[in-house]
Amino acid sequence: MLTSIKIEKLFDIFDYDIEFKKEGVTILTGPNGYGKTTVLKILDALAAKNGFFFACLLFKKIVLVFTDGDTITLEKKANSEVSVIAKDGAILARWNNKSLEKILRRLPFRQIDENRWIDRRTDEIYDKNDLLKKVTLEFPEFEDELNEGELPKNFNKIPTVYFIREQRLLRPVPDTRMGQRQRQMSLFESNRDKGVSAFSNTIEEYAKELRENIKETLAKSSQITQELDSSFPRRLFDQQLDISEEEFKQRFDKVKEIQKALSEYGLSEIKEDSHPTYKTENAKALYVYINDAEKKLAVFSELLDKLKAFTEILNERRFTFKRIDISKKDGFKFSTSRGKSLALGDLSSGEQQEVVLLYELLFKVQPGTLVLIDEPELSLHVVWQKQFLDDLLKIIELQKINVIIATHSPQIINYRWDLTVDLEENFQCESI
Repeated sequence: MLTSIKIEKLFDIFDYDIEFKKEGVTILTGPNGYGKTTVLKILDALAAKNGFFFACLLFKKIVLVFTDGDTITLEKKANSEVSVIAKDGAILARWNNKSLEKILRRLPFRQIDENRWIDRRTDEIYDKNDLLKKVTLEFPEFEDELNEGELPKNFNKIPTVYFIREQRLLRPVPDTRMGQRQRQMSLFESNRDKGVSAFSNTIEEYAKELRENIKETLAKSSQITQELDSSFPRRLFDQQLDISEEEFKQRFDKVKEIQKALSEYGLSEIKEDSHPTYKTENAKALYVYINDAEKKLAVFSELLDKLKAFTEILNERRFTFKRIDISKKDGFKFSTSRGKSLALGDLSSGEQQEVVLLYELLFKVQPGTLVLIDEPELSLHVVWQKQFLDDLLKIIELQKINVIIATHSPQIINYRWDLTVDLEENFQCESI
């Protein structure tokens, strides 16, 4: 597990020693220009093994420290070459800035100003950081040209990272109309000068995504139901074990709770089963019945936990005159307190920020992930900012994740200053 990161001469100025909090949340604070967002980008690039990023970043040394005392060190030389160094001092790999420049000239990206590049195939615009990440993911064959040597195996100790950036409400739309052969042919042929990318509203994309998630879960449930129902007679006649009345009642009550939740979210038209009368002579049949009922509903367990957290946070602690509802048709939808339907785009920017942020934390992040959140306070009312950390801690417990936040807001921190790392104080302490 990653326990800390040490950075020397970030931007040729700052020295930091950042220990991650055991509670699962570390909050980076400090004035503008101290590199809060850059620290997040460093962690993101490390997880992606993005040598392009470090070849461009101004720093002297970065040291990752793990629970077992193992370390990974990145050291930058005067010629901008980055060395990856093992704990024993052995140089395991190098990232070369000159190789990076040669690679970019061979790819379908054109520089339009100091920090922006355009993809000549799709007209999408990227800043340097996003471009380098895209190159790493889309053209992994060039990583070998940039990297001299083999990355150490302990790179695998770096957790999977999910980066929630400050720009959350719009997402670039890739051009999927062009086939692979066309993309290859246009690699050096396209000279278009358009400077605008296509974007879609993130909240609309996530509503569609949740709809598909629900659809897939219902399909799995249907398949399990068919398999169990088709074999029910045979298993009923073969059954040897029975069930006590007390155990049956406890398990059946839980089944009813799940059925009720599915009905409330509009995911099932099946009404709750009335409690079957327990009779000793039916104990074997009831044993088969309750086992089947639990198996049919188990597929909904994870989804229901996330839907409950998602809707409760928004309806009970965020929205006053609006509410969110889950829908098989729409994924999620909104209405006024008087029941009038609202388009997703009718929500304020602050409301959309909250929905998108919660959705990503609950539905797009896997257990064990290190989540990076840049400026969660954007467009949020002060009251919502004060509630954010309490809700985040509950999500962390549900999702089994760790989170690092970069923020300017004392309201986000609220009363949990014990979770903060002030980069201004950290820099001054390291400088003494």
